Amino acid sequence: MGKMYRILQTYGSKVEWRNLQYNNNARPRLKFIFWMACHERLATKDRLCKFGFVKDTKCGFCAKDESVNHLFFECESLKKVWKEVLAWIQNTKGKGSRAAIIKMAATETIYVLWKYRNARILGDDIDIDKVRKDIIDTLVYKGWENKKLRNHIAILMLED
Repeated sequence: MGKMYRILQTYGSKVEWRNLQYNNNARPRLKFIFWMACHERLATKDRLCKFGFVKDTKCGFCAKDESVNHLFFECESLKKVWKEVLAWIQNTKGKGSRAAIIKMAATETIYVLWKYRNARILGDDIDIDKVRKDIIDTLVYKGWENKKLRNHIAILMLED
């Protein structure tokens, strides 16, 4: 009976981003936003338009339609933030520590870009250089709290 149950039981498919979610040193709020982005559940303009809440689906940073993929990976204005954060990380040594810092960086960047997008929609004017600096400052602070990452964060700070 148990064998039959296991055969009939359908398990959810494993998603590619699952390793980014687990053992991630980011704050819980950030991991939740990251999870929402991975499941395409954030209230982007394309989703809001589907539900009839908004008519305009244009990105607040460029003229293309706003979706999760566009906002975090395709928008030319926000690609600059990703490039700067990843350039800062590239000097990390060690497989485990590098992975931990990259997980934190991906989660932190998605969260901060989401906050930046929301502020922009509400009419606030935020400097994109400040966004990059805030991400890296948070990575340094959170990485410094973790004793295993402290040496790697120190190296990144010296090279910055």
